[in-house]
Amino acid sequence: MKRILPASLACSLLLSFGCAKKNEFKAPPPPEVTVETPEQRDVTTFTVFPGRIEAHDRVEIRARVKGFLKTIDFADGQRVAKGDLLFTIEPEAYSAALKSAEAKLAQAKASLKLAEATQQRTKKAYKTNAVSELDVLSAEAEMQGAEASVMEAQAMLENAKLDLSYTQIKAPMAGRLARRSLSVGNLVGDGQSTVLTTLVVEAPVDVFFNIDERTLLPYLKTGIKGPKPEKEIPPVKLELADGTLHHEEGILDYLDPEIDPDTGTLRARAVFANEKTQLVPGLYGKILIPETVEMAILVPDLAIQRDMSGPYVLVVTAENKVESRYIKRGPLVQSKRIVEEGLATDERVIIEGLQRARPGITVRVAEPKQKMESKGSKNP
Repeated sequence: MKRILPASLACSLLLSFGCAKKNEFKAPPPPEVTVETPEQRDVTTFTVFPGRIEAHDRVEIRARVKGFLKTIDFADGQRVAKGDLLFTIEPEAYSAALKSAEAKLAQAKASLKLAEATQQRTKKAYKTNAVSELDVLSAEAEMQGAEASVMEAQAMLENAKLDLSYTQIKAPMAGRLARRSLSVGNLVGDGQSTVLTTLVVEAPVDVFFNIDERTLLPYLKTGIKGPKPEKEIPPVKLELADGTLHHEEGILDYLDPEIDPDTGTLRARAVFANEKTQLVPGLYGKILIPETVEMAILVPDLAIQRDMSGPYVLVVTAENKVESRYIKRGPLVQSKRIVEEGLATDERVIIEGLQRARPGITVRVAEPKQKMESKGSKNP
């Protein structure tokens, strides 16, 4: 059974619905972004090359004469000065050889003295026709032979002295010794020069690294003058494996005369004083070559985005419209990136709110945090 509403109630309902307001769409407020103008200042950037530390000088200490090792006059790993005694080879046989050479020299000198006297007497006798000219020539030949014997004996004596000096092996330069390879009593120098230990110079040290063609070309435009191009390449820094910088600066003192065609790089050497002996040969390090960029334009690296066309930043125009600026990125300086092309110094770069901004929309620029904090501090 249908229920019929009273006429008065139906009229009131119609009037109430007919007087209701229509639904209206209210647009959301523009997204808020934070902007920052690029910073412009002189900065120093670094080109990084991996390298390896090597000893500036390294000497293999060898036995130069045959004999039994008599003494070892250093401790393994000891630092020594130039001329310090390191090893002694039994010298008795070489002392005897020296005495024998001295005796032979004395004998040769005596024979020379007799030959000179004989030659003088023969000349006098020839003047009185007591001897023939052949006798004079024979006496002169004997004297010349005696002179040659003296020279030979003198050379043998010098050689004996040299062999005797080789029985005492001394440090050719200051440095640090490796462990000894043989013990006392071993026969050394038997047919070959036996390696006894190694002497490594600790200061200075060399760092060898390879410079690629792209980095090298700007320096080649002015020409590399001689083996020490200090004027073309400034002092370099060394970054160690743990990321710390060595406190000393190095000087690039050598470049190979030609580029390796297999790698397209040029072998280079930087020298570090290593006064505190903190650098050990064999360590890995990175060479940092500095370059000053005058009035560089810098923006926060987080503000840079990338698409298929390349890196870009979003900027806000004077009408608060978002636009994109494609840029050429330069080196990273701490948390900021150098912009080499594509951005003016007076443009407002979006640094916060990037996820809400896109080219073409209108945005609301938030006040800098410092201004907002200063306003808040004035309120009681």
